[in-house]
Amino acid sequence: MPDLHGWITQQVDETQRIAEAACGQGAGRWHHETGYHSGRVEDERGETVVYDEGAPLEEEAAHIALHDPAAVLRRCEADRRILERHRLDPDVHYEPACKGCGTYGDMELPETDNLNECPELLDLAHAHGLTPEILASLDQPVPPPMPERPEPGPGIRIGPPARSTRSVPAALRGPNWPSQGRS
Repeated sequence: MPDLHGWITQQVDETQRIAEAACGQGAGRWHHETGYHSGRVEDERGETVVYDEGAPLEEEAAHIALHDPAAVLRRCEADRRILERHRLDPDVHYEPACKGCGTYGDMELPETDNLNECPELLDLAHAHGLTPEILASLDQPVPPPMPERPEPGPGIRIGPPARSTRSVPAALRGPNWPSQGRS
């Protein structure tokens, strides 16, 4: 099972696939018309998208027209922008922190330590039907690996430069102090 970010991405992908399939070739915005005994939702070309005989469906047709494929595709794009901002922070290697939530304090610690607990992603997931059961079944995100540290080459010293100990007064030297001839 993916983590929360991956689960939302799957939901957005599926919503986008359905909206693109509903668009058809050249279909634009939808609008609704209601008559005395029927209601319909049409696209800009005048083709019927939804038709209902019987009681007028003013509110239902308006709702369907409001959520036409073009509107759904815009929402998918907005969701992807949120997902791009709120993702695993590649600079934090000790926990799966959210990059979009920012940092706090002098040490710039992550505001959200676990991507699955990001408030923005949880709100976004709620809009896509996240339940407590689904959330509990999601994998925990894994922090990015620590970048490899290059091995020092010959003659390269890691750490502060060596300092001579010759100038240390005898009174400060301990019993295991190197002899005077060494530095």
